[in-house]
Amino acid sequence: MADHIAIDELALAGEGLLDPDRSAAVELHLADCAECRAHVESLSRVSAVLRAEPTPTMPPEVALRLNSVLNQESARRAAGAGSMAGGSMVGGSMAGGSRLRGGYPGPGRAAPRPTLGLFGADLPKPAKRRWLVPALAGAVAATIVGFGGYVLSASAGLNEPPTVATAVNTKKLGSDARRVEQGSDLDPHRFSRAWQCARQVTEGRIVGLASTSVDGAPALLVYTRSHGVTQVTVVTNCDSTPTAGPSAPVGR
Repeated sequence: MADHIAIDELALAGEGLLDPDRSAAVELHLADCAECRAHVESLSRVSAVLRAEPTPTMPPEVALRLNSVLNQESARRAAGAGSMAGGSMVGGSMAGGSRLRGGYPGPGRAAPRPTLGLFGADLPKPAKRRWLVPALAGAVAATIVGFGGYVLSASAGLNEPPTVATAVNTKKLGSDARRVEQGSDLDPHRFSRAWQCARQVTEGRIVGLASTSVDGAPALLVYTRSHGVTQVTVVTNCDSTPTAGPSAPVGR
């Protein structure tokens, strides 16, 4: 795609992470390139999907481990500061070194103990912004580029749900859908054509898709979850005008 903008650059441009000159060149190219504009449109869906996903909570054992690492680092820094404070003084300065910024603690006062605090404490540290912001920007950009490649491959038809052999009868929709779920490793196949079709006519978060035969005709089984309840809906006509058919709770 020598005549088009690379996917990673389109993702970076969307997040405002390109330098001004390159950003202007990308905008100029997009004005005349329908294919790259279509890619940008696909990439723009990423943020909306990520916002819709529930934020996972941190496991307690992970938080405890982080606190342990921070405490060990605080102890290491404290030991280093103690060895500096114990150095000899020559002419008002430490031997072999320079005067510590801010002076020395007065008589009877111990040197302040360096600490990293506790994980999760809301302690803003402006000095860290010099490296924290670029690091976060790089992490976000890497995530967007990788996810953007997935979006484009799915939109191109490379992530469609498989056709399962289990036939479904609408009179036993819930229990039959449960058998399909047990016999297949279902996936929502986000950004696939089937996923986009299902989103038009169903509500709730899509947690699984499967192509199968329903009452003898090809159809898409759409598994959605809302308020902890999983429901299946029969969707047809994805090639033209998507139509939602019968729905039922998934039998357990």
